[in-house]
Amino acid sequence: MRLGDYLVLAGRRLHKAGADSPRLCAQALAEAALGLSRLECVLAAQRELTAGELAVLDALMDRRATGEPLAYITGHKEFYGLDFLVAPQTLIPRPETELLVDAALELLPDPHTALRFADLGAGCGCIGLTLAHSRPLWRGLALDLSAAALAVAQANALRLGLADRVRPVRADLFAAPLQPESCGLVVSNPPYVAAAERPQVMQTVLRFEPHTALFSPENGLAHLRAVALAAARALRPGGFVLLEHGAAQGPCVQALLREAGFAAPATRQDLAGLDRCTYGQKGIG
Repeated sequence: MRLGDYLVLAGRRLHKAGADSPRLCAQALAEAALGLSRLECVLAAQRELTAGELAVLDALMDRRATGEPLAYITGHKEFYGLDFLVAPQTLIPRPETELLVDAALELLPDPHTALRFADLGAGCGCIGLTLAHSRPLWRGLALDLSAAALAVAQANALRLGLADRVRPVRADLFAAPLQPESCGLVVSNPPYVAAAERPQVMQTVLRFEPHTALFSPENGLAHLRAVALAAARALRPGGFVLLEHGAAQGPCVQALLREAGFAAPATRQDLAGLDRCTYGQKGIG
């Protein structure tokens, strides 16, 4: 069978299975399986597939048809224009999390100033590594409790040439080993989904993504509170903390930051107009 014909049939199958953008999804899986770029895949439409290639492609399509996320099948996900490795032990980076990076770069716009940061609950490392990639003089720590997630973060640091500036550290957010006043920035996309919100979470997320990176006690606020307290200790005067959170949690996160000693916290909205990121600045003097 020719590649082009196979992709038509695969696209129809994924459409029936309810996959998003089924034709593009089929092409992305073919690119991963055959080692082709997007353009090469298009130009290879008349290529005859071998029995071995068909078997590999069928296996990948089977996985996607059952709902497994494309990123876990290919092992890659783009974030802020960079290619990141992902694995079932890490959350898949979301476009809305790019708001956290945007906000940090806007609040700290000088690219010529050195800065130390901490990314708490780093997962695959996409937030901290993107910040380091955007600011060559920044150095930081990527903290996560999962050793498997940290292995992915370390691999991403090596692939992006940032291993000398971003160091993965295994640590619990509730006892973050950060020295007092050692950072100019603390960022985090911690677990923030409340147990009561479980029915609202997409089934594919519940089936495939790590629940330890999704759910948090205390109505979804426990990890957010822990990061706020850790940031209050670790930040230098004038430093910033930025937290991603759920669409209904903006006022609660502002309250947590005020309780931790941050004055005038503010919340930013994502492209859908939903509260997504709240930040605060540590007082000077």
